This record gives sequence, C-alpha cells and structure tokens, in this order.
Amino acid sequence: MEDELEYIKRLETSKLIEIIQDIFGFEETSAALLELYNRDINKTLELGIDILENNKGDDYLQATVFDIIYDINPMKTLGCIYKRKADIGVVLLGDIMSEVSIDIYKKTNIQIPDELLNLLLERYHNLDEFEQNKIIDYFTEFEENINARGRT
Repeated sequence: MEDELEYIKRLETSKLIEIIQDIFGFEETSAALLELYNRDINKTLELGIDILENNKGDDYLQATVFDIIYDINPMKTLGCIYKRKADIGVVLLGDIMSEVSIDIYKKTNIQIPDELLNLLLERYHNLDEFEQNKIIDYFTEFEENINARGRT
C-alpha cells in the first residue's frame, strides 16, 4: 500500500489540500495530510481542525488527524474537540485519552480544562459496554492520570 501512495509525495500542495478537503479515502487523505505536514504545518493544523470540529470522515481518519495535529498545537486541537457538536467516536476518544494521559503524566505545560476532561469522561460513560471495552486501557490510564493530577 505504501508504494500505491508514493505518488502523493510528488503532488503539488494545492492538490494535497484538495485531497484532504474532499476526503478521497482514509489512506489517501492520511497520506496527503502527512505530506502536507512536511510542507506546511499551519495549513495542516487548519485542515485537521476543520475535519475534527466538523466531524468529517470516519472515526479512524479523525483519530489519525488528531494524532498528527495534536503534535503541532495541542491546545488548539483540544479546543476543536471541545467545540465539536458531534459525539466523539470510540477510536478518536481512545486516542484523545491516550495523548492527554501522556501529557498529564509528563506534567507538560499544557493546561487541560476540567470541562474537557469531564466531556471525555462523560462520553466514555455514554458508550455501550462493547465500545468501552475497545478502549478500556486508554480509559483506565486516563482516569488514573487525571486523579493523580489532583482532580476528583
């Protein structure tokens, strides 16, 4: 598959943006976003926030987008998650919990609002048991880290 997407590296930036905006497919959109990341991280962040905030693509694409843009600007990325109207998908929720847990554990300078933490906890508790079990390890680590942070 990697060879199939090799052509993306040769595309003009405007074509990468078009692929991302139109969400041609999970693999192609992800590859285009990663290539754009190498060329223009600000545009990558802008397009990624649009995908997350407006619930574009499927849960797996959104989780990939989150992972890419969280590295660019964690606070803006978390802010768009908080603003989004649609429910957070299971895969995306697991990724968010994992990244936030790491930052809390490392005691980074990122200030994660309690409102966002509560939103993530609430979303997890609203999942059915099957969905909860898919990300139970992320949830457990997340809960332990936020409790260790001094939050109850």
